[in-house]
Amino acid sequence: MSELGAVVVTGAAQGIGAAIAARFAGAGHAVVGLDLDADRMTATARSWTGTGHHGVGGDAASAEDVGAACELAAAAPGGLRAFVANAGHAKAGESVDYPSEDWDAMLRVHLTGGMVGAQQAAARMPDGGAVVMMSSLNGLFGFPRRTAYGAAKAGVAGLVRGLAVEWAPRGIRVNAIAPGSVVTELSSEFLRRGVINEQDFLDRIPMNRFGQPAEIAELAYFLGTPLASYITGVVIPIDGGWAAQGIA
Repeated sequence: MSELGAVVVTGAAQGIGAAIAARFAGAGHAVVGLDLDADRMTATARSWTGTGHHGVGGDAASAEDVGAACELAAAAPGGLRAFVANAGHAKAGESVDYPSEDWDAMLRVHLTGGMVGAQQAAARMPDGGAVVMMSSLNGLFGFPRRTAYGAAKAGVAGLVRGLAVEWAPRGIRVNAIAPGSVVTELSSEFLRRGVINEQDFLDRIPMNRFGQPAEIAELAYFLGTPLASYITGVVIPIDGGWAAQGIA
């Protein structure tokens, strides 16, 4: 097992979370992946290179479930060094009648999950470490029918800034990533169903392509390791130039 320390990644059974976990594992870290889909999480964890990995089923907004995952990581050689709050889901809808239960679920997984994960991880980082959260361009700009998701992701940005300032004296860095359009199982399904129009998105991206999960994983790895030792309290877009584009 690795002496580099362990990493916990939530929502790691597929998509961006799986790519992030694989990136850390490939670099020699022990990885604990947490996902609601326990069977898929277990199967995904088996694909990671190296040893000392765990794939566990659990709720990313449950202090008990996340705490158990962090305990596994803390027991690894080198202890718990990074926590990546990646778990999330998306549900679009008109704001005028957006169901309150969907609003509550959106805030719970993204915002409460981020806070709970950070708390559980920080309690097991006596020598400092890094917390990486997943925000979104939806948290930086207004998107029709994405208000609940955008509000949750904007909340993540505020959470990052507050925790970063508060925990800097403890040696814990807290940052977030704001991905643009990325090819995942979920986005591919949206394209297939016609929920989003591929060309509309490509026309808005200066690089004229979608991002890949592995590209998000590289940034998460950078922020979650000492490579980013003097970076804290920021939300970094990774979007092919979307945020820099001044025209529609």
